[in-house]
Amino acid sequence: MSKDKIKIWRTDENVTLTCCSEVGGRRPAVIILPGGGYIAAAPSEGEPVGERFAQMGYAAFVLNYSTMYRDFEHTSGEPNRRTMFPGPIVQVGSAIKYLRANAESLGVDANKIAVMGFSAGGHLAATFGNYWNSPHVYSGIVSDPEIIRPNATVLCYAVTRLRKVRGSSMNKAIFLCGDEKPSDEQLRMYSPVNNVGEQTPPTFLWHSAADTDVPVQQSYAMSSALMAAKRPYELHVYSSGPHATGLSDGYPAETWPQLADSFLKRYM
Repeated sequence: MSKDKIKIWRTDENVTLTCCSEVGGRRPAVIILPGGGYIAAAPSEGEPVGERFAQMGYAAFVLNYSTMYRDFEHTSGEPNRRTMFPGPIVQVGSAIKYLRANAESLGVDANKIAVMGFSAGGHLAATFGNYWNSPHVYSGIVSDPEIIRPNATVLCYAVTRLRKVRGSSMNKAIFLCGDEKPSDEQLRMYSPVNNVGEQTPPTFLWHSAADTDVPVQQSYAMSSALMAAKRPYELHVYSSGPHATGLSDGYPAETWPQLADSFLKRYM
């Protein structure tokens, strides 16, 4: 299985796509955004997920988007200013642009590209799903926003309302607003629940009711926003299991990849 790292961002060679699947035939693609509070990327929510979805028939890619630090072992010094939004959102758009432009050589069905995110990566996926057609996101990379339109999103125990995590261990994630004490306006702007609309793609969500880091109410709120906007969605809540379980092998949520696969086949 290929593990090539593809550089996709002209001003930062650390923004890369890692291919987790063999090239061969046109397949639906999934771009995976690991969590980690925008501090660093959680390894268990990256390549292992890509490998599982590659086995399930997807062209799977892990996006190494801008985080405050390069890993969890080196979290001192000046944080990476490129973490500020809309930087990571634009990087997701660049990843989709790259897949569509190189669909034939990568074995990607250009009309079937989903964005999947975990925790803070879920926040990024949901935010991109709302903002892909906003000029402050697409204008720097494409002339037509349809080029970077996601066909679906998969949100795994995602942060969807920044206001609700203020004062918790997610405080460092607030750095993405460019202000350690962001205004209510900034928090609303980057809280996916407040920005769902007709542009938001079909969305699959799952969460554990026992999650103490990102409460399940975050997914309930997002699903309510999707329902109010009449957008297709599916929510699965599991009775037990901690935060950040990734593929969730050995936990009740271990069924989520199959459920997400069924949802993506239905809407892509």
